[in-house]
Amino acid sequence: MPKGITIIPMIILGLIFLQGLLNAICPKFLWKIFESWKATKQPTNRYFLSQRILGIIAMLIVIGIFLFPYFMSKQ
Repeated sequence: MPKGITIIPMIILGLIFLQGLLNAICPKFLWKIFESWKATKQPTNRYFLSQRILGIIAMLIVIGIFLFPYFMSKQ
């Protein structure tokens, strides 16, 4: 485990990574769970594509945060 990250932020970042992964794999499933009760009809495919892209970006940010202390210690 990198030195600069304690356990609570690791859990939060893990949950963000998990949600980003689920968003990248199956955004329709997450929409049904969290958003469908508010909607009158299902959103367009463009919405689901943007959710996939945002999920991938969230995962890349979390990976970057985890690897940042490792790369900074190499200098």
